[in-house]
Amino acid sequence: MRVRISAIEAGPDHLHLFVSEWRCYAPAELVRQLKGYSSYMMRKGHKELFQHLLWGKKFWSGGYFYRTVGAVNSTTVKRYIQEGQRKHWNENMHEQQTLVTYR
Repeated sequence: MRVRISAIEAGPDHLHLFVSEWRCYAPAELVRQLKGYSSYMMRKGHKELFQHLLWGKKFWSGGYFYRTVGAVNSTTVKRYIQEGQRKHWNENMHEQQTLVTYR
């Protein structure tokens, strides 16, 4: 797709992708393609790990949220998570999370 995943952060039931160099796509199209391909690859290689957790046949929920945040680096990602994402998981879960950044 010629986009760059700058960082990934996972919560207990959701995923945050920090995507750069994506201007060739409308946000809805970018999400559609990323969800579609990742669902296909997860089902192809790891279906036995999560099939019992699916509700119906959907791997991803139908929704998404996006916003622009400017330059993304490890400090930006950590700040975003610490300030804005506590509602998604409790402190114990947050401390167990590991941050993956790509350069």
